[in-house]
Amino acid sequence: MTETWAPVTAHLHSNRERSATPRWTTVVAAILLISAAACGGGSRRDTYAKGTQIQEQCCEHLQGGARDQCLAGVTRVDDPGAAKTGTNQQTFACVVEHFVCDPQTGHATQPSAQEQYDCIADLQ
Repeated sequence: MTETWAPVTAHLHSNRERSATPRWTTVVAAILLISAAACGGGSRRDTYAKGTQIQEQCCEHLQGGARDQCLAGVTRVDDPGAAKTGTNQQTFACVVEHFVCDPQTGHATQPSAQEQYDCIADLQ
């Protein structure tokens, strides 16, 4: 009798295992997609907003009038539609990728500024 039940039991276990695998894979894939979206991944990433934000954060190291002057010097695009254009998004992608804050000045370090410039020049 044991021989009769053993193949049936093995068959049941293998079906359970196969049916659980697609669900688990789907859950893992969903978690990865949600994580990527939360981190700004994909084509919807707004590099203009991120580039402006990191420059503003760098200015926050300064005090009083120097801080205000630094914030006023951050390059901004008044037209939201223009900010979303491919050219602006590519330009600010260079800022996001290469910006390194010098907390003493509230601006990019000299090597960082050069890397941003080189990146933007390569776009053309």
